[in-house]
Amino acid sequence: MCAVFVAGAGPAGIMTASELSKNGWDVTLIEEHPNVGTPEHCAGLLSVTGLRELGINANNCTVNEINGAEIFSPSGHKILVEKDVPVALVISRKEFDLMLLKDAIKNGVKVEFESKLIDVRKENIFIQKKNRGELRKAKVVVGADGVNSRTREIIGVKPDKSHYLNSYQIRANGSFESKKVKLYLGSFAKGFFAWIIPENNSIARIGIATSFGINPKEAFDEFKKKYLLDFEKIEESSFKIPCGPPINEPINNNILLVGDAAFHAKATTGGGIIMGLNAAKICARAIDSNFRNNTGLENYKFLLKPITKELILHWKMRSYLNKLSENTLDKLFIRAQKANLGEFLSEHGDMDWPSRFIPKMLSKPRFWGFLPMLLRFR
Repeated sequence: MCAVFVAGAGPAGIMTASELSKNGWDVTLIEEHPNVGTPEHCAGLLSVTGLRELGINANNCTVNEINGAEIFSPSGHKILVEKDVPVALVISRKEFDLMLLKDAIKNGVKVEFESKLIDVRKENIFIQKKNRGELRKAKVVVGADGVNSRTREIIGVKPDKSHYLNSYQIRANGSFESKKVKLYLGSFAKGFFAWIIPENNSIARIGIATSFGINPKEAFDEFKKKYLLDFEKIEESSFKIPCGPPINEPINNNILLVGDAAFHAKATTGGGIIMGLNAAKICARAIDSNFRNNTGLENYKFLLKPITKELILHWKMRSYLNKLSENTLDKLFIRAQKANLGEFLSEHGDMDWPSRFIPKMLSKPRFWGFLPMLLRFR
């Protein structure tokens, strides 16, 4: 019997396993695919601040450095958020996950590939390893098995279908601004937006996400046609994105959820790596404290409160934006331009922790016209 069994070798699962093993616990990590980071279901844009605060150096898996973003309203009004230094990194997800995994193995984590969680009954864990079933035992089970989490099903949590997005993304050859991300809002991307994330001047990741039930490939074609985009497709992928509030009960008996499995993703952008890694460290701390001090695994939910609060704020912002018509969005952008919102966000914005800049907006008289909207997010 091991102390902790972690299902899912994405960033959150690897980090949870690594932190626990570093603290001396016997940890087994399983992954259903033959290696980590593939298939690459990710746009791969991470904030410099978020990585720095986690103590992660991602230089070896960085494809590009981003200084800012252009955000377009349905009719083309633009908000520019930009700094003189990099604010985000475009990463190779495969190399990033592999970097985390190497550290985890150094810390003593045992890793098994082509192994999938089937069921958990107290300390008995049933897995499918390649083509055969096996029984394992562990005191604690961590479900870090992504947006389609089997662990989440086992504990009886079923998110609403409206809390998922369907996405379609390609890598393409073309001509791109290498230091800016571009985001596009409009009816072609109902429930979310389209994006262009450059890897360099000639290659970019171009994608779209839409509300559940809408064909994202058709939405992508509509987006491409509207903006007369000219590029040559290199490869394509399609994946589901969690876009809802964090799971209210991420623990059941000896089973804990973390990362996308627990909806530890930002509903504003769909990004889950930074928040998932923060939640993973908290998950590991809660389990370690339970083993050492008998504090109870329920402490996990309490320790998660700062992240839960932030993710609920992201969800409130997403819910508000989704209710706006194209005409109202355009008017909102015009007001934002007049109030120099782009300049404010360039100085104070944080793509992970909105609670760091919303109170500052409330203190600025030029943003008081946004007061009813901002108070919704508090």
